[in-house]
Amino acid sequence: MELDNELKSHFLNLYSMALTDTQVDSSELQFLFHMGTERGIPKEEIENIILFPNKVSFTVPSDVLKKIEYLYDFARMAWANEIIDEYEIVALKKFCAKFGFDPENVDSIVNFLIEEAKKGTEKNTVIEIVKQNL
Repeated sequence: MELDNELKSHFLNLYSMALTDTQVDSSELQFLFHMGTERGIPKEEIENIILFPNKVSFTVPSDVLKKIEYLYDFARMAWANEIIDEYEIVALKKFCAKFGFDPENVDSIVNFLIEEAKKGTEKNTVIEIVKQNL
């Protein structure tokens, strides 16, 4: 399966979320590979993305629901070790801004996604909640 740059960018961004607190916890790596498994991406492909980040360009999804899906993955990554520190919150806010969300909405988006990640809410449920509020 050939990955498009958007998905490669997503996995590189997930890895960068894991790095925000300067160390990658084993639970964060497990989560990264779990996310790959969910999408049918082999571990070797994810390792390749991490080892050769210069081959991946940052890509913003064009669809608002895809943006929320990716941001929720980032929130889930931040919560993978069941500790969310200020650096992870700052990183999530930066991703929200890079994804084109209005600055006045960023805090509420990040708070919502973190709370849902802490509850273990399924991604599809989060997407449905967002759809209802669009």
